[in-house]
Amino acid sequence: MREGSERHGFGAAAKEAHFIAAPLLTAAALSLAGVVAGADDAFRWPGITLLLLVATSMTLVASIQMSYYALQFKFTEAERKERQKARGWTEPTEDELKVILRESQIAYEDNLRYAGVVFNCGTLMLGLGIAAALVPPPCGGHYQAAWRIASAVLVLVCTIADAVWVWILLRK
Repeated sequence: MREGSERHGFGAAAKEAHFIAAPLLTAAALSLAGVVAGADDAFRWPGITLLLLVATSMTLVASIQMSYYALQFKFTEAERKERQKARGWTEPTEDELKVILRESQIAYEDNLRYAGVVFNCGTLMLGLGIAAALVPPPCGGHYQAAWRIASAVLVLVCTIADAVWVWILLRK
């Protein structure tokens, strides 16, 4: 393994997404949900916006939980031997060990992929929630209406681009 390569690759990317980005995005979604809940007259669709933001946070938390679940299938040789000894299991044959390691790696990667799909759904819902929060209320005379609409459109366009990107990745 080359120097610093543990910071790259599938596992490292999942770790960054699920254990750094997801908690931060969850906090952002819940913070905005608190603003929407406390000032519903400042938003065009406070109910659906609140629902989107809360659903976003729960989806991102689910992706974190799914990643933690996947980690049980990623272990070192020393951890495997320790677990075997603690449970009183006999040492597997070389062929059995190959099967165990292969199946564990497949389970790890599959569960991380599922967590990634859930994370991507959360980020897409966050984009929709932010766009909905930016749309000005229907009452006229809002001095920031044009800026809020432009910002909402920008967020929506970026969210659609992200959705297309996710769709392309999922089809590979």
